[in-house]
Amino acid sequence: MQSSPSPVMAAVPVFPLPDYHLFPGTVAPLHIFETRYRQMIQDMMDGPGRLVMAPYRPDGPRVESGPSLPEVGTLTEILQTEELPDGRWLILLLALARVEMAEVPSGRLYRRVDATLLSEPDVRGEAATALRERLIAALHERTSGDWDIAPEQAALGRLADVLLHALPLDPVRRERAYTERDPVARAAMALAWHDLAVSLDDEDGSVSGPAADFS
Repeated sequence: MQSSPSPVMAAVPVFPLPDYHLFPGTVAPLHIFETRYRQMIQDMMDGPGRLVMAPYRPDGPRVESGPSLPEVGTLTEILQTEELPDGRWLILLLALARVEMAEVPSGRLYRRVDATLLSEPDVRGEAATALRERLIAALHERTSGDWDIAPEQAALGRLADVLLHALPLDPVRRERAYTERDPVARAAMALAWHDLAVSLDDEDGSVSGPAADFS
């Protein structure tokens, strides 16, 4: 991994994808085939190798440069790259943190944003400890345990993010959790939806329907 990202970053490449909410602390593959994003990857080879993943609503508004970008995205770092013979790329991304973003002129085929890291409070106390224990138990139940975090040392919000990533959530719930900035509220969502997914009897086990209010 490169050095820690700066709190404020200028002209970061951005990759908009519809309804793709990438939670920090997780790893995701990406197939690069469009000309503009091939250019982006080539340009990133000479830099820190970071880009912002920007989830947007497919039916949302558009601007001159493309789909209107959301207020919050995920800063990621390239872990692995493989260039295919036809010029496509297979890359592996590590999701680092949520960022607030604002689009800026690019001068390239792809879009760029100024990005500001979103910090979260360090939640402590008995209630937080109980939530952490429940989150770790749910992660062991739902995943193989091969995480990119040390659960005993990870922040409460990061544990919630990794569990949310593993849950079969519908787009409404996934967006609701992704945009929730309170780590305690996000942990409550993750645990409630984990318990609901476990109890479902339908074939796919996905969690859908109206999202509960955890505020």
